[in-house]
Amino acid sequence: MKNENNIEAMLRSAVSHASPAALDEILSACDHEKGKVIYMEKKKKSPMRSFAAIAAVLVLVIAGVFAVKNFGTGSAGTLAAVVSLDVNPSIEINVDKNRTVLSVNGLNDDGRTVVGDMKLDGTKLDVAVNAIIGSMLQNGYLDDMANSILLSVSGVDGYDAEKLRSEIAADVNSQLKSGSVLSQDVSNADSELVSLAEKYGITVGKAALIRQIVQANSRHTFDELAGLSINDLNLIADGKPLGSIALTGEASSTAYIGKEAALEAALAHAKISKSEARKTDIEIDYEYGCMVYEVEFEVGTTEYEYDINANDGDILWYEIDRNGSIEQGGSALDGKNLVGIDKAKQTALDHAGYKSSQVTELKAELDRDGGRTIYEVEFKAAGYEYEYEIDASNGSVITFEKERD
Repeated sequence: MKNENNIEAMLRSAVSHASPAALDEILSACDHEKGKVIYMEKKKKSPMRSFAAIAAVLVLVIAGVFAVKNFGTGSAGTLAAVVSLDVNPSIEINVDKNRTVLSVNGLNDDGRTVVGDMKLDGTKLDVAVNAIIGSMLQNGYLDDMANSILLSVSGVDGYDAEKLRSEIAADVNSQLKSGSVLSQDVSNADSELVSLAEKYGITVGKAALIRQIVQANSRHTFDELAGLSINDLNLIADGKPLGSIALTGEASSTAYIGKEAALEAALAHAKISKSEARKTDIEIDYEYGCMVYEVEFEVGTTEYEYDINANDGDILWYEIDRNGSIEQGGSALDGKNLVGIDKAKQTALDHAGYKSSQVTELKAELDRDGGRTIYEVEFKAAGYEYEYEIDASNGSVITFEKERD
């Protein structure tokens, strides 16, 4: 009896920090599992894992206890809202109007890994969310290097999704002390968003976030951003307004070399000291199929622009403007990370519906436009002139023009 009291006291202390409202329900349900021994390995804690130990208790208790217990009343089995959690794992939780979980679904392989064999049907939503976040921490999807999570809520038949979003977001924020939480109400998602989500195998919430980023920065395409993690998308957004998406905390960039290291790489290449540079500006973005630091500065009347690989400091592209005299270079212009000039030509010809033998004056060159590396392809055929801009990183058609020759 003394041992049981000690266990209950430990569980009460841990769970009360994660989900006070569900504490009595969890302890009551534990009566069904008396006598079962559960082994938990003790691991070293990090700042982002301060919640992991608490969540581990929740995960183990829930997995063994709640499979046969239903706390909902009134509208059990009637869908009222869908809550999705995105990190890279994508998970959807269906709940009734009493916030009782009807089902939990991992939408991709990582999502299914997070859910594992947890039996969350019948639990309260806050308990399920805490358990899922705990599993994300334990499986390494949330840590000091990737601390962003996207919470999206969609209400059914007038259910107050905004209130649910606000309360769950506040709960997640309280658990992830050094995390960054993006949250939104997607109840009014249009057919385009639903189609994009289905096409790329992502949640409607993630599709909404990507669309907001693309609308804010036309240099990006949905296709290139769809495979990125929420943390990288958060870094690209860089705190800029994203419609109705609420944001708390700051995305971690510790997985990358950092702005100072990127600046040092650019200055070293330019052979100037930090004290000489003025109007310095550094932003993180996504180009060439990777995260990059865009570094700009001036020395006297000379303007410098650099794209630095955020992973290893490689200079992908640079431009030095000395009063109109332009110098360009970098590994991207040397042919690394690019689709190649021949493929760019073929893409343009295929788009126009011609073979190379059917056109004249076919030429292509590498250039930069609006921060993007492109191929400019030109040719003539059947009395028309064609001009194409081809994305150098993925070979897609950006723009094209057709005019009478």
